[in-house]
Amino acid sequence: MAEHSFLATYICLELSSRIQGVDFAKATLYALLHDLGEAFTGDLMKPIAEKFAESVEQLELSMVSRNIDNQLIVELYKRFIQQSDFEAKLAKLCNYVATLVVGVEYKTLGYGVDDTIRNTCSEVEETSKRLKVESEVKHFLSELRIECSS
Repeated sequence: MAEHSFLATYICLELSSRIQGVDFAKATLYALLHDLGEAFTGDLMKPIAEKFAESVEQLELSMVSRNIDNQLIVELYKRFIQQSDFEAKLAKLCNYVATLVVGVEYKTLGYGVDDTIRNTCSEVEETSKRLKVESEVKHFLSELRIECSS
């Protein structure tokens, strides 16, 4: 979890520095904290997490609120979960890009992750389009020699 969170944070710092008007500090803090709830609940398999998304988010937020004394951290985590602003949405995109980067790495190691890569590419493309940052994301991925083709 720590490696993934660090990678998502680094990616968010990179992407937010390329997008005009983004509060890069807020975006990177969201990315750093985006999986904080999983420290208390564990990482759920995607089909289960999707089916019970609202309940899982509420459980994770409750666990963070009860176990983290720092109210700034709790508030930032809550805003990320609620996707309350552009930076929270960008941090979610950075999470998808980090998952994609690791998936591509696993593929080079011989793991059968084609479905994960394809699904994550779709998430990256849809989210970057919704946020109107397609060109920045596509350029960033090309620098990493990663291409998503719909």
